[in-house]
Amino acid sequence: MNETESKIENTEVEQILRLLSCSDLRNNLAQTLRNGKKMTLSELSEHVGASSPACVHALRELTKEHVTRQDEKRNYLLTNIGEIVTRKFKEINATITALSQHREFWLDHDLSDIPQRLLDKVGYLADSEIISSTATDLFSVFNAFFMLLENSKEIRGISPIFIGDMTTLFNKLVSKNIDPIELIFTPDVLDATLKTVADRKELANALKKNLKIFKIEKQPNFAATVTDYFFFIGFFKPDGQFDWSNGLLSYSPDALEWGQELFAYYVEKTEPVIL
Repeated sequence: MNETESKIENTEVEQILRLLSCSDLRNNLAQTLRNGKKMTLSELSEHVGASSPACVHALRELTKEHVTRQDEKRNYLLTNIGEIVTRKFKEINATITALSQHREFWLDHDLSDIPQRLLDKVGYLADSEIISSTATDLFSVFNAFFMLLENSKEIRGISPIFIGDMTTLFNKLVSKNIDPIELIFTPDVLDATLKTVADRKELANALKKNLKIFKIEKQPNFAATVTDYFFFIGFFKPDGQFDWSNGLLSYSPDALEWGQELFAYYVEKTEPVIL
């Protein structure tokens, strides 16, 4: 591809993105037709809640830019270009939503240990909330976190920080036969955790059943947990101090997928703990 062809293609893509971003109707029509859907004009009009004339005008503009086309039965559908661009446009919107609704959270923390491929998919965390401690309840974030854990059916966590009450909680969760419980600890946190274990034999038995513990040498600059129904993550600040006061919580399937991928990425950098 020569420079002229590249400029032409970039211009075409920019034009399509402007076409979608400058009109909710055009964007809604394109998103409605994603994944190979075929719809008549009346079906599209009813689905997006706009008049047929308005849809016709919008569809003509989309067709002009090769986003949509009509088949032999006059059904509207996306072109190959339309499928790709509308999918990317949705990802861009989700990314903007995720970053803008919790701007301070993303600006104030060290994100350097999040893999690039997951930063690229941060839009998966668009449907999330920030839970924060208050001056009168400094541990409200972790109290809420503990309550969520007790209702989980599977747990995977990455912890570079030590919380004394966590050992008691996980003893309780192990006895409930939650399966699996998989935990990644740094060496210091692992040592501190093992010192709080009263019965090493009981722990060894749990490690043969539903509990797995992994040791990671390099401390990640976040603590994260993903279960069957929620994802939670808290970060260190740029000064190296963990932010105990703020955490991001989500129950969305996309966030759970993001959290599972984060855990899978880091568990590959660990070694299992065997007693």
